[in-house]
Amino acid sequence: MAVLAAMLAYHMLTRRINLSRLLARKDGSNGISPERLQLLLMTLALAAQYVRDAVHANGALPNVSSKRLAVFGGSSGIYASVKAFTTWKSKD
Repeated sequence: MAVLAAMLAYHMLTRRINLSRLLARKDGSNGISPERLQLLLMTLALAAQYVRDAVHANGALPNVSSKRLAVFGGSSGIYASVKAFTTWKSKD
């Protein structure tokens, strides 16, 4: 797992993985997309909690609580709803 994290970090730092427009709006306004930002932050926070739990689980995979699944589902739902609305709105 540490090797995978190191490889990802290396590729991000050397720009082989392009992150320049990760949070950008796709409508050409060059602003930061709040729904993308919240999805990224929630994903990172939940992943960090899972890794912390895995470290303390003595080699076993930890259970994912229904509360965490609900938070991730809500965060993904916000992103998907805004994406669907902006796609639908742009077709008018």
